[in-house]
Amino acid sequence: MTNNPDPRAHQRGIALPMALWVAMALALLSAGIAATAGQATRRQGSADQVAVARALLDTGISLGTMLAVHPDATRRLAADGRSVTLDEPEGSVTLTLWDEAGRMDLNRTPPDRILAVAARLLPRDQAAALSATLAQRRQAREPWHSVMELGASLSPAAFATLYPLLTVHAPAMGEGLVSLRAMPPALRTVWPGLDEGMADPASLGLARSGLPSSLFTLRVTARTHQGAVASAEAVLWITIQGTRAFRILEWREPAPALAGEGPQS
Repeated sequence: MTNNPDPRAHQRGIALPMALWVAMALALLSAGIAATAGQATRRQGSADQVAVARALLDTGISLGTMLAVHPDATRRLAADGRSVTLDEPEGSVTLTLWDEAGRMDLNRTPPDRILAVAARLLPRDQAAALSATLAQRRQAREPWHSVMELGASLSPAAFATLYPLLTVHAPAMGEGLVSLRAMPPALRTVWPGLDEGMADPASLGLARSGLPSSLFTLRVTARTHQGAVASAEAVLWITIQGTRAFRILEWREPAPALAGEGPQS
């Protein structure tokens, strides 16, 4: 006898994530309308392009948050550090998303694993400075509250190189394991011992899978047609709690410079 699956079961499976996403989209839309209205008032009064760029930045944060967890995987924003640029009537927004589970956590990842990666990316003196800083923090049992704190111990170039690979907001994973599923390509290429045929990812400090993504860093760069620029990064915990679609755990404005690019405006 042919076993025909009940199409209603499939519809019910899709309905729940879609309903959650719609609820989040409505909450973001309400916040975005209020922010845009306030920015529009300033634009009408002063025609200030900085205000236009700031309004685009708010739009980018809302768009990026919704696309991070879009129920349609083909429209979902890749959380691996790749950038996507979207055109808006007043300019463009460039979105870059990282899954925090795929980055090395300064508080959870063993220092030797962080240093093994850093040794492949940084000059010897900067790798030594990082080693001394990590040892000092661990010895004092002083936790890291932001990756930005590391900037005081490294040169600007070294910090810009290492910064995209680090977090202090990774989900609590056993022994500080980094999620192989969520790891960005920039970290994969320098992770010691990583190859497709590995039998035991945990031996390399990796978890093959993990919990569904809910913690992200979203980087937004907004540019008006007249050349004004605004940028920011938000560490987001995306969760539906009443009318709140997400929480911002950390806000960085302007967005920190990355290797290969100049400071953000």
